[in-house]
Amino acid sequence: MSEADSAAGAVETVEAIARREDLTSSDKLKELLVFGNTFFKTSSGLVSRVEDSRYTVMHCASHEVEVEPGTEFALEETYCSHTLKAAGPVAFHRAGTSEISGHPCYDMFQLETYVGAPVVVDGATWGTVNFTAIEARDPFAPEDLEVMAALSTAVGQTLASADHAA
Repeated sequence: MSEADSAAGAVETVEAIARREDLTSSDKLKELLVFGNTFFKTSSGLVSRVEDSRYTVMHCASHEVEVEPGTEFALEETYCSHTLKAAGPVAFHRAGTSEISGHPCYDMFQLETYVGAPVVVDGATWGTVNFTAIEARDPFAPEDLEVMAALSTAVGQTLASADHAA
């Protein structure tokens, strides 16, 4: 199976999770994070709310360290600060040897792998969704960023339908 076929299948899976009517919004978000961890081969997935310079974890799926909802960080201490500036999917496969090697997030958590995207709710940037691991990985392909964009869209739609955006 080619990377494009794999990505197309992944996008279909993401969209199918987002359409499920038998899950609560919170359960959909958990399923999306679990799927993202599997697809990207990461250990933690987070949905965060970003307000001004404050980054608040809203949902987490991790098989390493479960980050409690409500945990806050300064936005500039997170890789998501780069994601919000880029206004689209951002990925680092070996952060320690990349342009962000001196980033406070790397200093604190030694996260080598990161892929994330802004979450838009009702036309406004609401926060981010991201996946991380302490292990480095092979470089991300363009198709991986398409899957990340689909995950971001699904998270935004789920939040909007659940009125979490208020």
